[in-house]
Amino acid sequence: MSRMIPPETVAALRKFNDISVDNYGIDCTLYVPTNADAIDAIDVYATPADVTYTTYLNQTVLMLWAPNQKMLRKLNIFTEDELPILAFFKNTYKDVAGNDVPLQVIIGSYVVIPFNFVPSTYETAEFEVVDIIIRHAHDATVTLAYKMAPRRVKEA
Repeated sequence: MSRMIPPETVAALRKFNDISVDNYGIDCTLYVPTNADAIDAIDVYATPADVTYTTYLNQTVLMLWAPNQKMLRKLNIFTEDELPILAFFKNTYKDVAGNDVPLQVIIGSYVVIPFNFVPSTYETAEFEVVDIIIRHAHDATVTLAYKMAPRRVKEA
């Protein structure tokens, strides 16, 4: 790790991200798969029942439903014909003891948000993380953006 950005500055920026997501985000339930490696091993034979999730209640997600190309360029995200749904989570969450613990969101995680916050173009309240977009990373990741898509569950 270089000394271009001091660790104290990175910690302060991460805290600013957490405050912004808390203030402007939507309350949700986050599901993070815990056995992704085992599912990859059986690949096409995996069923939805094979996946186990860790559930994080009372989480907050900041959703950008339809960002325009200018906004995406400011975020260093370059797309061709698509306008992705972007989501931002807090960097940490409080465990049962009240300690700040890093939140590890991976591809395959999904959120369930109240239907009244979902634009009418979507017929579901479940949105899955399909890609992780790292913004402005030099020597320490401050903020992660997640590309979201409406969740589709494979029929067993």
